[in-house]
Amino acid sequence: MKRIVAIIMMSAMMALSVVGCGGGGSGSSAAPEAPAAESVSEDANLVSASEYTDNVFQKLINMEIGTAGSSLKAAQIAEEILSFTASREIANIEESARKDAFNEAWESLSSEEKGTVKDNFKDIAGLIDEAFSDYESARGSFEDAGVGAEMEELVKSEDAQKSWKALSDLLAEAE
Repeated sequence: MKRIVAIIMMSAMMALSVVGCGGGGSGSSAAPEAPAAESVSEDANLVSASEYTDNVFQKLINMEIGTAGSSLKAAQIAEEILSFTASREIANIEESARKDAFNEAWESLSSEEKGTVKDNFKDIAGLIDEAFSDYESARGSFEDAGVGAEMEELVKSEDAQKSWKALSDLLAEAE
């Protein structure tokens, strides 16, 4: 349900963006500059520190390894994190704004939480990277977890792959 709402909202934002950018020319040279500055501000706020915390870090912190159903849960978390990165278009956010929000969220974690995130991210990254490189070999894990169709669509998206790389790079640089 959340994905459907997110998709509808993103579609509406894109449609409004197209409508806003598709209008006729203006006689004033200052008019185009104001929307450009506003656009940068919107990009900077696209993903907040709390969104990184809620949609990435908390999922990784609460992930249980070695318990019954943990591989199914890992596949679900992998799909949720990839869906988050793709729907929020992390790769399209200006790099310094992306890093600032991520680092703010990262610094809010305890040392133990940071260690858990790093450890669990390795498992999730392995699942997602396998899905991007050879979805057929990973398909069973995602289908068993009930997210096969969603994951299959995500791995077909170049934007999802770029956003996944952007998140992976942020986590690789985090200390």
